[in-house]
Amino acid sequence: MPDTMLPACFLGLLAFTSACYFQNCPRGGKRAVTDTELRQCLPCGPGGQGRCFGPSICCADALGCFVGTAEALRCQEENYLPSPCQSGQKPCGSGGRCAANGVCCSPESCVIQPECREGFHRLARAGDRSNATQLDGPAGTLLLRLVQLAGLPDPKPATPGGY
Repeated sequence: MPDTMLPACFLGLLAFTSACYFQNCPRGGKRAVTDTELRQCLPCGPGGQGRCFGPSICCADALGCFVGTAEALRCQEENYLPSPCQSGQKPCGSGGRCAANGVCCSPESCVIQPECREGFHRLARAGDRSNATQLDGPAGTLLLRLVQLAGLPDPKPATPGGY
């Protein structure tokens, strides 16, 4: 009896370990990934204008790239989808794709790449929404005043007794 248990346990263990080692196995097994077409990555950013380039990178043609910001939070959902995706126009850098005007992004980071300037005809205008913080009211007034003070020439030293 013990002589037959060892081969039976070995075969059972082999059956369990021969499964797909990916965390999210695609339909049809490991090799089925090459058979499926790449889908476009999830939309992200303000108004869903951008596309995910990694778990914390969201880029849009007109807005540029958001890295590690609230606009890129939706991109973390991409990790839980079973099918692969691809964003961007043409390949650039080392494993990246052109994401915005002059920006090449891989799933980990973005870099400035001159080869990515082609194909992005629209430049951002002053009235467009951007990644900059909008300051209205007292905060904007205070910031403007500080900038004006920083640009003034050094004040004359005080004379003794002239207070």
